[in-house]
Amino acid sequence: MTKPHAVNEPVPAYTTNGRDVQADFKGAQVAIRRAAQRARQVAQQTGTDLIVARGGQIVRLPPSRDGSEQ
Repeated sequence: MTKPHAVNEPVPAYTTNGRDVQADFKGAQVAIRRAAQRARQVAQQTGTDLIVARGGQIVRLPPSRDGSEQ
């Protein structure tokens, strides 16, 4: 049986954790909130219901007139 040789390969970028990961999560949360706001605006403009998850249940909500979520 042969012994494996030591390999000097760079560490893949996806395995490194640090500030960049935290910044990505923070940016993702902002993007999700922005997308939700846009979905509420489109629902109000088109008169369609919003489908959301509340307490583990799928709920259909009519869009509110003032643009805030019920």
